[in-house]
Amino acid sequence: MGGEEYMAQADKKLKSFGWFSGDQKFEDAAELYTKAANQFKNNKQWDQAANAFCRSAECHAKLGSKHETATDYISAGTCYSKTNVNVNCITNAVQLYVDEGRFSIAAKHQKEIGEMYEKANEIEKAVEAFQKAADFYDGENTTSAANGCLLKVAEMSAKLSNYERAIGIYEEVGKKSLDNNLTKWSVKDYLFRGMLCRLCTTDLVSSKKAIDRYKDLDVSFPSSRECKFLEQILAAVENYDKEAFTQAVVDYDSISKLDQWKTTMLLRIKNGIASAEDEDLA
Repeated sequence: MGGEEYMAQADKKLKSFGWFSGDQKFEDAAELYTKAANQFKNNKQWDQAANAFCRSAECHAKLGSKHETATDYISAGTCYSKTNVNVNCITNAVQLYVDEGRFSIAAKHQKEIGEMYEKANEIEKAVEAFQKAADFYDGENTTSAANGCLLKVAEMSAKLSNYERAIGIYEEVGKKSLDNNLTKWSVKDYLFRGMLCRLCTTDLVSSKKAIDRYKDLDVSFPSSRECKFLEQILAAVENYDKEAFTQAVVDYDSISKLDQWKTTMLLRIKNGIASAEDEDLA
């Protein structure tokens, strides 16, 4: 039997009347909608499958079965994600999990919403979704997962030129990571990223103070390649020396390959040198 036939049977079941139909018709309809959804999935008819799962969710909601309702919504959202960005179903599930006090699983699916928005390049929505996921994880004291979401917030906030938000997160996560043997080795990278964001603001006074604070914060930072590179480009920015800046970047990249995010930030800093020089000449 195909998905359409199961859907028709489920619709018919919901329209039935009788003294003993009550909850049973919703249970039977939910089962039929789920069978329809699986048939649609098998045929890669993703939107139809999602719709069938949503219908099943509605039946389970009538029965007061929050877990089953949430599960159906997650399945629907997964199907929708195959063809477009539709987070409504997963958002419904997250709210149900929150109502039940199941914040860890709510956080997991809230993070999925962030990933869906990021994939669709809807960065502002992704930022807020990851922030919400981080808050859920933090409430459950799941520090590592919370930090992972916060770092996504910082990365994308910087892309949106919200440097202060990014700086705050990189410094916060860096401080939290110092006392953990598994994460302390990542601290220099967080400080490095935070400093690149500071240099994007063209506030050299703040940048100089920050790099001194970072040296005091992490004893291994002053001798790191990251710190030495940051001092080189800071001096180049201060002296409006684009050639020295470019050479420092080339030298660093030849040993420690720069990723796309860092390359983007460095390009913004370099462009800021020209802007600042033009202002001084005006």
